[in-house]
Amino acid sequence: MIDRTLKPLFVAFFGLMALLYVIHNIINLGAAYGAVGYVLSLENNAIFTNNLLPAIGADAVPIFAWIIFLFEIASGLLCLWGAWKLWSARGGDTATYESAKGMAKLGLGLGVVTWFGLFGTLGGAGYQMWQHEIGAGSLGDAFKFSVWALLGLLYLGQRESTA
Repeated sequence: MIDRTLKPLFVAFFGLMALLYVIHNIINLGAAYGAVGYVLSLENNAIFTNNLLPAIGADAVPIFAWIIFLFEIASGLLCLWGAWKLWSARGGDTATYESAKGMAKLGLGLGVVTWFGLFGTLGGAGYQMWQHEIGAGSLGDAFKFSVWALLGLLYLGQRESTA
């Protein structure tokens, strides 16, 4: 029964974390646009000055920032919904509880896509964001978030212990 308490709790914490980060980005919209724009502009990439991906101009930055925000919002909301479904099914039989995991898996999976895919792959590898302080900080945090989401997925996928 402890797994059926911890799993929804961990999923809810991840969902809350995703929403807290995106809310802070939105209420500090100018700073968020600045950080995204700084990375996408390829300015100050002093180590690798040639890049495979094109620099993105300031006019397009809000579009890219809101794509990120929407992924974060969706991950957070899906996790919270999934946590609620898990919590509601915790007293049911194994089949009922297993069927309640889908939304939580989707939310955590979208977290991996967001922070590993968008930040790690596109931002980190594609736009070389590790080359400057703003990007390196975001990339380091994105690594943590994607690992937490992946660990949540792995734990959620485990069968419940009988203890």
